[in-house]
Amino acid sequence: MLEANLRESASPALQQTTKAWLRPLKQIRRAAGEVRDLDVHRKLLEAWVSKESPLPEAASASRLHEQAQVLDTWLKGERKHLAHGMQKQVRKRQQGLEERQAAFLAALGSVPPGSSRGARSTDTLALEDFVRTVDAMPLLDAENLHEFRKATKKARYVAESGAAEQDSSVAKALKRIQDAIGEWHDWVCLREEAEAAVGKDAPDLMAFLERQVERHFVLAMKTTQTTRARLSGEWMAISKQTVKRPPASVGIDQSSVVSGF
Repeated sequence: MLEANLRESASPALQQTTKAWLRPLKQIRRAAGEVRDLDVHRKLLEAWVSKESPLPEAASASRLHEQAQVLDTWLKGERKHLAHGMQKQVRKRQQGLEERQAAFLAALGSVPPGSSRGARSTDTLALEDFVRTVDAMPLLDAENLHEFRKATKKARYVAESGAAEQDSSVAKALKRIQDAIGEWHDWVCLREEAEAAVGKDAPDLMAFLERQVERHFVLAMKTTQTTRARLSGEWMAISKQTVKRPPASVGIDQSSVVSGF
């Protein structure tokens, strides 16, 4: 969010210190994200690892329960290994983070309030970012859907950074896209982990995971396409309003004009 908020800052010193601070933070976040992902994937398996499986068929439920337990044990081991690496990253970079944070706060204090955004609202900036992503990825499929989700993160963070972020319809819409695609991607990752951990030895589990991937892909695409159309329409409406504004030369009150793009 910080990186997105400062992208239009006029202060080179602030941009430089921000990048220097964010670099090690991203490395720690990446390591922590791998641990978080495994926690999420284990949560997806939770009902199938428990003694009372949701499946009505007794034989299939028993096989799926056993295969899910094997996968869950494998995920536990992977998480333990990754958590150790995350802790090493934190210890290694702790002192440098504190120094770079101090430099960032000093640079931030020298920037006049409101100088980085001009007259444009956070929702307008977010829509601009989002439409730019849509233009770059007009056609979505299973190969690029997760990349689209990552590309829209900046737009969501910008929308959420406004003073009334809880009331931002743009932020809420972008979150729906990210949640839907994120849930599908979690099932994709769990299926890949199952392939590595149990593979052909767990046909019931693999078939179940494949069904979940397909179901959540359909839901993610439906949510994404519907929301893309809505937000693109909002952006077009804003653009048309900007075009219709009379030029400054006609003598209108300049204090009432909001800068266009």
